[in-house]
This record gives sequence, C-alpha cells and structure tokens, in this order.
Amino acid sequence: MSGGPVTTLYDYQLSMLHAMCKSAPAQAADLLERVGATLDDAAIAEKRWWYADATNNFTSIEEYVSAWGAPASEEPQSESNLRHARWDLSFWPGLQIEFVEVGRDRRQVFRRLHRRSESPRPRLDSVADLTPWSCTSEELRDSGLGPVDFVDGFGSVGDVLAFTAVDPDSRCSCAYFAHVDWGLLQSVKPAPDWYAAGQ
Repeated sequence: MSGGPVTTLYDYQLSMLHAMCKSAPAQAADLLERVGATLDDAAIAEKRWWYADATNNFTSIEEYVSAWGAPASEEPQSESNLRHARWDLSFWPGLQIEFVEVGRDRRQVFRRLHRRSESPRPRLDSVADLTPWSCTSEELRDSGLGPVDFVDGFGSVGDVLAFTAVDPDSRCSCAYFAHVDWGLLQSVKPAPDWYAAGQ
C-alpha cells in the first residue's frame, strides 16, 4: 500500500457528494442531513481525496481491500487479466463502486458506478424519467433514449453526455445534455445551440 493518509469508504462517498452539492443541491442537502455531515465535511473529504490521499493512487484491488475491508462481491482475475471488486455504497443504497484491475505486472485500476444485480434497474422511457440520481451513465447509455454520445469529462466530476429524445411538451425530437458526476446522473438540460445546430 502507498504511504500517506487513506480515505475510508465513508469519506470517499462524502468526497463524491461534495461535487453533487452544486450539480444536484436538493438531493445532496438531504443526503448530508441523513448521514449527519456538513458541506464543510464534504469539502474536506474531497480535498483530501484529490490532493493528499494515497487511496486515489492505488494501483491494485488488494490496496483497496486493505483500506476498506473485504468487498461485497469479487470476481478473481480471469484469463483476460481482469479482476473485479465491488463495495456497497451506503449513501446510495442499491449502488456499488466497482474497481476493475487490469494486468498482472504493470497493473492499473479503473472505477465505475455499478447497480447491484438484485436491485431493480430504473425505467427510462422518456426525458421526464431522467431525474437527479435516477440512473448511472451506463444505464443511460443502455436505455432506449440513445444513441448517447460522449461530449466532455474524465470519468469523475463534470462529465457531459449528449443524446436525442422526444421533448415531453412539444413532442419534437430534441438534443439534450446529461450532466454526470462520478457516474451518477445529476441533471438533464436542452443541449446548447452550438451543439444542437451541428446535429
């Protein structure tokens, strides 16, 4: 394990929540109250995760196991050199953070938000169903509202996805931007004119 401070799974979720205090403020405020934390607590957790935390630099699942304990589920390394481990997220029941370890000698770990297999998948039939925190980015891509195109982001905070769907009021086909933090949908808005004009 790398040296330096290590974020607990609780604080990791708190760091995720800090960005959402801006992108989905009502939902984030309710969750902060439920877990007994403040906005300052979330800001400190996020700052530690990005700038002073060995956990953010882990390169193996074993390091996460040492820091967070045994995962809720795990798939051992396969012939394709992939190993999966998932931890339950108490802040978002039904969701898990999944780490995928690639390689044996020069290992890398990739992260994604995953819905537990026994949890019902959201029904995404229209734009009206895309409320804050209603689905993961992968669930949006798998819905019938696509095709979904990547616009911007690095897989953490501030990702933007574009898709075309029927506007529930005008019944016309419109382009939309889905705003995503940590793989969780935050909001959906009409795409800006510069994007819509190019479609």
